[in-house]
Amino acid sequence: MVIARAFISIATLALCVSLVACSGGSEPPSGAEPTTTSSATPAPDPTSGAGPSENEGATDPDQPIAKVERAGQTDAPTVHADPADTTGSVSYDDGVSVSIDEIAFAKETSQGPGSFPDREYARLTITIDNGSSEAIDLGTSVLTLLDAGGATAVRVYAAEAEAVDFAGTLEAGETASAAYAFAIPAGARDEVTLVVDFDGDHTSAVFRGELD
Repeated sequence: MVIARAFISIATLALCVSLVACSGGSEPPSGAEPTTTSSATPAPDPTSGAGPSENEGATDPDQPIAKVERAGQTDAPTVHADPADTTGSVSYDDGVSVSIDEIAFAKETSQGPGSFPDREYARLTITIDNGSSEAIDLGTSVLTLLDAGGATAVRVYAAEAEAVDFAGTLEAGETASAAYAFAIPAGARDEVTLVVDFDGDHTSAVFRGELD
């Protein structure tokens, strides 16, 4: 009799625990959809995205490379110049001019990781003459060389190339020169485009022609 009562008590207790677990557990019922909290990130509105900036997507054939986006500048360049031959000079109305002063050819000789022995390159010495009345910040200058098919030539930084980028401020009435090296084989030098983007106020200086 005592054993029977104990068995009934244990069965009753197990049933209560089971009922509590079913009614008060934190797990959602099987098959329930997950709830969405208020912190979920809303899907982006395709009509509210910002459009391309004025310096993005160069569509002017005389400006084949989009201008660099410089900090604090929102306006498009206001000083323009026509492209020139690789033997000529790009001249702006405010007195600034850009030219390719020297072109030299060589092969890389550096050895070790990251080097490309015997790779042919062209070293271009670029000069900017600031004949305007304003100083020019050359610290964000970017030079790009395109081959006849529009492909971008790789910059060469091997020690023997002696590349020196534009930097600092070019005061009014002063001249600055820098040297840039590009990996371009001899058979691809007949028709190239050099784009010199030296500041945000001027359109890029563009040179087209042969490297010789």
